[in-house]
Amino acid sequence: MPKVFISHSNHDNDETFYIADSLRRAGIDVWVDYENIRGGADWLCEIQAGIERCDALVVVLSESSAKSVWVERECLYAWQVNKPVFTALVADILIPLHLINIQYCNLRERKAAGMAKLVDSIHGALRSGEAALTPASSTISRAPVEANFFPFVEQLPDGDIASLVARDLFHWARGVADEVAFGGRTKPAFHARINLNGAWLTVFSVWAYPRVPAAQIPLDKLAARKPLNRKRNRAATLRKLNRLLPKAQRFKARKARGRPSIALQRLSSAETLEAYKSIVQGIIDGLREASASR
Repeated sequence: MPKVFISHSNHDNDETFYIADSLRRAGIDVWVDYENIRGGADWLCEIQAGIERCDALVVVLSESSAKSVWVERECLYAWQVNKPVFTALVADILIPLHLINIQYCNLRERKAAGMAKLVDSIHGALRSGEAALTPASSTISRAPVEANFFPFVEQLPDGDIASLVARDLFHWARGVADEVAFGGRTKPAFHARINLNGAWLTVFSVWAYPRVPAAQIPLDKLAARKPLNRKRNRAATLRKLNRLLPKAQRFKARKARGRPSIALQRLSSAETLEAYKSIVQGIIDGLREASASR
């Protein structure tokens, strides 16, 4: 009989009881902490041993478990010891970065149908002897990386379009910047940076904001460098950005010393996207030229 470790938050015990009972009725043994850890036992060792002795791990994914460091660690450890991981989604939330590349079973509305899919997935993967839902190790990360950032963006508003624009900007930036680096866990992003005489400077970023994923130019930081230390040059950059926006959404003049952000969806046409790249390219060229002339 296959055995599954259930990773969950204690805030989701009702959902966990349902999943554990359904798995048992489907012929799958279950390891769950509130049943298998004895009083006075070394909790961490018991968790680790429980994962090692099971054939797979099911994470009960909710708002609470998505924020749980321990649930995250259990998933990462399961991957480390080559156990397939399955996701049972029980709440309407964003899938966290470390689980984004795993197909989930939806138990939010049609519980029975979602549970049937989960059972079939577990039996299928274990019967065939392959970790069917375990992604390649290069895609497993609690922090944003290329492999998980763009799938994460896809689940945001206008996600299909936003992800395409983000990918285009990412690959373009790798050719014109000196470095493209990912960062942020609660607000994932990538940043295009140039090296000016040993100092790294971000020229634009793409942020996976939950409501409106956007591209951003940090004019407030760039204002310390020539030629953008001059107000008129920052104002000229802002005017160029405003030409990409409908009148009602254009930036106020004060944004010339702020961080103007444009929704990725707004950059979805080829003409607008190329115009945005041209603005960023102009910033890069101007900074490099000014730095070289010092």
